Amino acid sequence: MAGRLQDKVVCITGAAQGIGAGIAEAMAQEGARIIIGDVNDEGAGALAARIGATALHLDVSSPEDWQAMADHVAGHFGKLDILVNNAGLELVKPMQDHSLADWRKVMSVNVDGIFLGCKTLEAMLRESGKSGSSASVINISSIAGIVGYPDQLAYNTSKGAVRHMSKSLAIEWAAHGDAIRCNSIHPGCIRTPMLEMAVEGWVENGSVPADDPWTAIAALCPLNRVGMPEDIAMGAVYLGSDESRFVTGIELVIDGGWVAR
Repeated sequence: MAGRLQDKVVCITGAAQGIGAGIAEAMAQEGARIIIGDVNDEGAGALAARIGATALHLDVSSPEDWQAMADHVAGHFGKLDILVNNAGLELVKPMQDHSLADWRKVMSVNVDGIFLGCKTLEAMLRESGKSGSSASVINISSIAGIVGYPDQLAYNTSKGAVRHMSKSLAIEWAAHGDAIRCNSIHPGCIRTPMLEMAVEGWVENGSVPADDPWTAIAALCPLNRVGMPEDIAMGAVYLGSDESRFVTGIELVIDGGWVAR
């Protein structure tokens, strides 16, 4: 069923690669008009050229960059229907090796970035919601926001905050009569540059074998495979579409059964 997001305007953060890029590609195929926000200008520009999107420099921890995004969307598109907060940082090291600067950096991107995006773009999302179909905010969390993993304290905590922020915003917007839905997606092991970096850390600390780490990780999943960005993208398309018009405040776990064990 093509055209599920026809003419919807979508802002996706951290979309130069990985899950964000997969979401951008899938949503563009469904007819959406995409704005990619990323600090990786080269990667964002290459993806934008390939799928017919717009790329803007966006440091999600910067209020000024978010305001520039809002101004651009308002000036060039006149509305915003979907916000996908995907940008994130991983940190793999024991708590005793976390510096306060490490902690704050992870929180500034993974938590502050979503707060700033929702706050800055709320007015446009609210106006879009008045058109008849609700606006949609999709926050990319992680299964690490539901269950704990060793040597990932800052990351786990930040993703738990994303989960609860999503529920809080869903209820707040509904309580005020705003037609803005808000949901979180919780990917499991998805083969992205971020996971590849994490796997390097797991190999170093002995959590997975160095000779074949990916087979070992796949074996931990009931479906016995590592996911791909398109597995997450299909969930995002659903939550952005009018098919999910009665869905808000949920956590959509896409992990091959990992946390169901």
